[in-house]
Amino acid sequence: MKDHVHERIGFREIDQDGNAVQAVSPHVPETDPPRTRLAVNPFIIALWVLDAGLLWLGFWAVSTAAAGMMGPQPYQSAQSAQFTYMMLSNAPYALLAGILITAGLLFWHAYQWQKKRSARP
Repeated sequence: MKDHVHERIGFREIDQDGNAVQAVSPHVPETDPPRTRLAVNPFIIALWVLDAGLLWLGFWAVSTAAAGMMGPQPYQSAQSAQFTYMMLSNAPYALLAGILITAGLLFWHAYQWQKKRSARP
């Protein structure tokens, strides 16, 4: 019999929880387990980048609009007044979205951390 690990027949060894484990044969030397890479979810990274962009945009819009209103300006062009109004009306939503995304991502990371901790014996 050529196959000492019983892979072709379909037998599998299982642990006490019912999970499949690698079959071990005294004739086949044990290999080192493959290195586990740090699994990074690209969607979570994209959400963190979006979150940082929204928060930066919100704070920048508020500070720019507030600086435009506070300075001594005897005249203000209609375009800059419209731009200031647009920034002031949209900045709270950008800040709110950034805060909600931050909270959601922190809860997601806490859930992932808890799931990893509970899986350990």
